[in-house]
Amino acid sequence: AFSQDGQTVYFSSDRPLSGDKTKDFDIWKVKKLPNGRWAEPENLGTAVNSLKNEFYPSITKSGNLYFTVEADNGKGSEDIVICKWTGLTYSKPESLPEDINTKYDEFNAFVDPDEQFIIFSSYSRSDDMGGGDLYISHKDIGGNWMPVKHLPSPINSASLDYCPFVTWNKQYLVFTSNRLDKSFKNGEVKDYRLLKEMLTSAGNGWDDIYWVKFNINWLK
Repeated sequence: AFSQDGQTVYFSSDRPLSGDKTKDFDIWKVKKLPNGRWAEPENLGTAVNSLKNEFYPSITKSGNLYFTVEADNGKGSEDIVICKWTGLTYSKPESLPEDINTKYDEFNAFVDPDEQFIIFSSYSRSDDMGGGDLYISHKDIGGNWMPVKHLPSPINSASLDYCPFVTWNKQYLVFTSNRLDKSFKNGEVKDYRLLKEMLTSAGNGWDDIYWVKFNINWLK
């Protein structure tokens, strides 16, 4: 996740803090130097990271950091949390409210840089179409997160739909999906050449990137 000025990248890594032994996934950042090169990555420390996995950061204009965490005291096995930026350091992670976080898994959140909406993935909700779907919530005029909405088909599919990102101009939603092309299940006999082409092309079920026009009505 890039900061708004493009000078800092936030990412998840299981690299060792010291020595050669890897650890659980933590949130890190790396800054761009005045000469255009990148500095050494910095672990965000124990205010953000725990002894379990943290991943998929999303950074806002205010400096607040949203990410997924595996927490013993979470509402589910994976929750979305916020660490608020104080100007000097981060506050401890706060779980986002119920309806965003549930007894199921919530993960891979994109948060609008102005913190007016959030898009995330979740497994096993009653309206889940299959392997995990994308959901959206926005804030009311009081700054409270509203009940989530299930994004419509064909954005969501019977496969896993995840890793959302909205372009800075709010024109497009970009996401990943491991859906299969419909031609795999059309009942037609396929020769070796065609099957090989299908298996090595987009829509083969091995995760592709998709885009769709962002619809402002999703926020109503």
